[in-house]
Amino acid sequence: MPANRLIAMLDKHVVPIGMQCFTGDHTLIEVMGAAGFDYVWLDSEHSALNPRALEDTMRTCEVAGLIPLVRIPEPGDGTSARRALEAGAEGIVVPMVRSAADIQQIVDALTFPPWGKRGLCPALRVPGYTVVGFNESMQASDDSLVIIPMIETVEALANIDEICALEQVRLLVFAAGELAFAMGEGHAMHSSENVRAAQRTVFAAARRHGVGIIGGPILNPSKESCAKALEDGISVLCVGLDVLAFRQLCEATVAAATAAVDSHPSYHRPGPPPSGFPPSY
Repeated sequence: MPANRLIAMLDKHVVPIGMQCFTGDHTLIEVMGAAGFDYVWLDSEHSALNPRALEDTMRTCEVAGLIPLVRIPEPGDGTSARRALEAGAEGIVVPMVRSAADIQQIVDALTFPPWGKRGLCPALRVPGYTVVGFNESMQASDDSLVIIPMIETVEALANIDEICALEQVRLLVFAAGELAFAMGEGHAMHSSENVRAAQRTVFAAARRHGVGIIGGPILNPSKESCAKALEDGISVLCVGLDVLAFRQLCEATVAAATAAVDSHPSYHRPGPPPSGFPPSY
């Protein structure tokens, strides 16, 4: 059975490192690959990235040596999930999951008959635009399918064991920020005991079912924060988000240049705008 590359790394106890990509910019994707990332999480829930037109983005991921994951716009969007898979995605991230039925609906859309309802078409880049060997391609696609639910609703928390028990769920995301608001805890994603208890519940269910967890520090990743993520039970590091990382770089650059101007007796300039980030995160 052809292995999903991300799962194959986990089976060898290798920790994959990736970043969320909201821009879908091909140059940035190439930079991620050159920098040593293993995978890229392409977002189409909150960004303008079109999950139904990803072929060229997948070609860039291939050249960059990155494993592409795609977050679809909403849990019931089987068409976007299928088109992302046909383009070359190796994992489908499903937001706002509430039950195992949500995941099963996506599985049905992404697996071929008789197990699912996916339509057959050999004229695609993943099977190689060929009829020869298409049966093997269909089997390989079904065998290597990985669905990654985001646990960010109170319903998903209540149904976590049923979600983790599904065969195609080999990884999940614990979305503490979204879940904190869903639980009525507001911005207290890091300090709420209820959110911490929810994390313990989700991580325990994942361990029982052999499901890996994607996570890690999005802002200011450091050796210490990444080590804590691993200690907490994260098995796939997701460190950074392209637009936020670029803003941090821009803020630091403007601050350095402004400080240099301020120290010069003959020049001046207005101070930088307020930071888009909290003092500590």
